[in-house]
Amino acid sequence: FTAHPGVIRGSHYHHSKSEKFLVIQGDALFKFRNIINNKVIEIRTCKDNPEIVNSIPGWAHTIKNIGEDQLIVLLWANELFNENKPDTFSIKT
Repeated sequence: FTAHPGVIRGSHYHHSKSEKFLVIQGDALFKFRNIINNKVIEIRTCKDNPEIVNSIPGWAHTIKNIGEDQLIVLLWANELFNENKPDTFSIKT
């Protein structure tokens, strides 16, 4: 996915889906919040310091472009989107 400077993507969580993210262009701030105990974790990453960032079920997540250029992120999920049983729930992080 892509995001222009200042744009926030995500703001959701999953019950069963895990995702992995890799920034290949730009600078990103990943913010995770546990939906049960509200623990918050933030991870900053960029193309110059590549790191695979994992989201796991039960953690709401957002990705914000904190750079001046377009953000490009590769995303992998452990399951395909199922239109009849979606596993994406909107929430504030």
